[in-house]
Amino acid sequence: MVTTGRLLVAERDPELLELIVPVLRPAGHRVTAARDGLQALGLWRNQPFDLVVLDMMLPHLTGLEVLLEMRADTERTQSAVLMLSSVATRAEVRDGLMAGADDVLATPFTVQALRTCVDELLAERALVAATA
Repeated sequence: MVTTGRLLVAERDPELLELIVPVLRPAGHRVTAARDGLQALGLWRNQPFDLVVLDMMLPHLTGLEVLLEMRADTERTQSAVLMLSSVATRAEVRDGLMAGADDVLATPFTVQALRTCVDELLAERALVAATA
């Protein structure tokens, strides 16, 4: 069973953002896009998202800074987080996971890899919610 959800995609590269959003919408996801960290954090604070896809290198606030702000907010229901990294060094992956990311996907990635990560994270979130 595929779980659909409310997704926030924060990506600095407009071409990559134009690729990601149309890939996720046909699967039934409601997708909101942001182009920088401040916009992403503001959107996340004002509406619930099941999954947030964060570019590590966002302008204004990096993806890691946005993630740390999200995880520090104990008043809001936490979203699953998929970090996107064009560098994906071991240190960067470790930093993302230690800050609370649920997964890290290196760019460039295939459409199928993105879909698989999103589907798995949403299914995991639904399972946790069902057993809580």
